Amino acid sequence: MPPKLVIRLLSAALLSGTLSAQTIPPPSSSPSTSSPTTVTATFWNIQWFPGRRPNASRAEENRQIRAVHRDLAQITTDVIGLEEIRDLDHAALAIRPLSGFKVDVCSNFPAREGQQEAQQIAIASRLKPISAWAETWKPGGVIMPPRGFAFASYQVSPTQVLLVYALHLKSNRGEIHEDMRIREESMGQLISHMRAMKEAYGKMGAITWIVGGDFNTTPDEQRFAREKTIPGLLSDGFSWAWQGIPASSRITMPADLRYPAAAFDQIFYRGATLARAWVANTSPQSSDHRAVNVVLNLK
Repeated sequence: MPPKLVIRLLSAALLSGTLSAQTIPPPSSSPSTSSPTTVTATFWNIQWFPGRRPNASRAEENRQIRAVHRDLAQITTDVIGLEEIRDLDHAALAIRPLSGFKVDVCSNFPAREGQQEAQQIAIASRLKPISAWAETWKPGGVIMPPRGFAFASYQVSPTQVLLVYALHLKSNRGEIHEDMRIREESMGQLISHMRAMKEAYGKMGAITWIVGGDFNTTPDEQRFAREKTIPGLLSDGFSWAWQGIPASSRITMPADLRYPAAAFDQIFYRGATLARAWVANTSPQSSDHRAVNVVLNLK
């Protein structure tokens, strides 16, 4: 990326108060020397890592750390988005089994009212980032979505840019119609951000986009039939990685005593073709969610 463009992007974010200085890597001075024809991406909600709950004991933290490390050691990927991470240091701890990986960005969202700890989002990779940051959602009238998104950009070849977003949208623990409105507001803001990034990064070459994470909704479940969160992304030219895959093959949250099985963890892409999508058989000792993965052929 030309230095002036990097400065404009980062300066704009700093002025809006959305960047956390400790999570911004320095801009790359030169593009990656490798030119991959495929990119593998993974997204995983790892349930209040470490400990699987707020205020976890040291024994609970260590138990989950060991389980997550065992699972990640079995995963081969190029970039991973992690949700429900405690902070930057624990994001680095989570990815320790992934050879050649480093954390490119970790959010610093404030804790919600009445809570002591916040759920953060991180993106880590084996790639060299151009730039990366996290942003909180902005108020949409009376709607205030929780958390925000993490974003990272990579120049994977002299004429190919990869833009990655990791999300954790509003849960379904409130009134369902209100929850849907909150997620829709988040998606509207995300699409606006992506249009700005297309203008900025489109000058560098063809763009491949990956958007993934815990959406807390799915386009083919009846209770979300009127929700516009995912239709909004699809109408902006994105493809759903689970298209044509039976619901039983993409369960990411197995049923428990409180909730039925759900397929809330999603991946969407644009500017690439899908080679494979699958749910990893990660352990329930690691998280109540399973990791989701795609292999994309770059155009």
